[in-house]
Amino acid sequence: MARPLLPAVGAGAAVAAGTLCAGWPYLRHEPALAALNILVAGSLTTAGVLLAGSALLRRTGVLLAGAGLAWLTTWTMSWDTGVLPLLGIAGSCQFYLLFGTALLLYPDGRFIGRADRAILVLAAIVLGPLMLWSILASRPEWNGYAPDVWWPAPLADEDVFGAISDAYQVVNPLLAVGFAVLLIRRLRRVRGPERAVAPLVLLAVGVAMAGAALLAPAIEADDLSRVLGAVASQGAVLSVFPAMLVVATGRRALGVATAADRVLRLAAPATVRSVRDALRAVLHDPTVEVHFRLPGGAGYVDVDGRPAVAPVEPRGPRWTRDVRTRDGEPLAVVTGDPALGHHGAFTDAALRAGRLALENAQLQVAVRARLVETREAHLREADAQAAQRRRMARDLHDGMQRRLADLERAAAAAEDAAAADPVAARTVLRRLHEGLLAANQEVRDLGRGLSPWA
Repeated sequence: MARPLLPAVGAGAAVAAGTLCAGWPYLRHEPALAALNILVAGSLTTAGVLLAGSALLRRTGVLLAGAGLAWLTTWTMSWDTGVLPLLGIAGSCQFYLLFGTALLLYPDGRFIGRADRAILVLAAIVLGPLMLWSILASRPEWNGYAPDVWWPAPLADEDVFGAISDAYQVVNPLLAVGFAVLLIRRLRRVRGPERAVAPLVLLAVGVAMAGAALLAPAIEADDLSRVLGAVASQGAVLSVFPAMLVVATGRRALGVATAADRVLRLAAPATVRSVRDALRAVLHDPTVEVHFRLPGGAGYVDVDGRPAVAPVEPRGPRWTRDVRTRDGEPLAVVTGDPALGHHGAFTDAALRAGRLALENAQLQVAVRARLVETREAHLREADAQAAQRRRMARDLHDGMQRRLADLERAAAAAEDAAAADPVAARTVLRRLHEGLLAANQEVRDLGRGLSPWA
């Protein structure tokens, strides 16, 4: 950890010192505001360099480091000479564009949808072409700078410049509110362990951006000190972001350090469901599932003891982690949201602590699996017996129907032969009697077969 931290702190310290030098004409008279603005530039650079080392937050880190440099550049306007005022204006515009983009990529490095891209395009137009137009349509003294600074003014028109300045007083707050709304919307998209820290950052910065917009200086000004005072106040409000980054970093470290203890505490007493629910709570992921390996390598089962129907090998779209005993034997497979894959230290600490609980739960789930297997065997046997009884009932119905039809025909023949041939009639009646006895016996046999106690 020391190796990546030292270059990041060094870069932040260099940018902080550069910010103090860039804003020296004003900041030397305002020590409190100087400290806050130096903090903003230095901490953004430090955080950016650190985050750039993460695959998930690399783009956010690069943008934050660029924002730190842009905030340094903003303060060059305080020298009020040569091209430095224009450089400061460009730095201010670049800062808000980089800072806003970085926030919309936090914490998963992706935009949510069209609204994110739309507001960035609008911000780029406001901070790019519209700002350039305001420069070309004005003179330096109309912006609060000395008349002799270098300033391109081929389209200078005080009415046009005043209209652009008034437009900025409306557009800037609307943009800030739009960014704040999008940041708050991102809270619903945060998954995994970041749910414990990202809301702190997003909510605080959303409010800070709205506050910075309200403090934004008017383009049209006759006093540079008022412009610089507004910029310094914006920096003071935006200093909440590095403060929240420190808090978030501390909470992440605390979460890793206490993950093991929380899993053990929440899983006690260790049952199949308590272990799974403890992992869900600690990992901040309600989709976590645990598939236990049965002793003897007889396959995997879920927390209810049923055979696992989903592949449990460590691959696929979901985050999957294979948990083994201290002896290296397969114990369980834990699956969850893909976002968990970006928090290896956190998940490893939770699973290491949960291993003993998982071992205890494995014994329980093995018993539960046997009960499930026995119950399913009984159900299969009951289904087979029911099918047999239905088959015998069908045979009884069909067989008796044929036999009774034969007896009906024999009775009719006996009735016809009774008067003409008594001997033949007795023969038919004897056959009828034998048929009735056989039918009676068949009914008894089938009845015993249909009975569940037979």
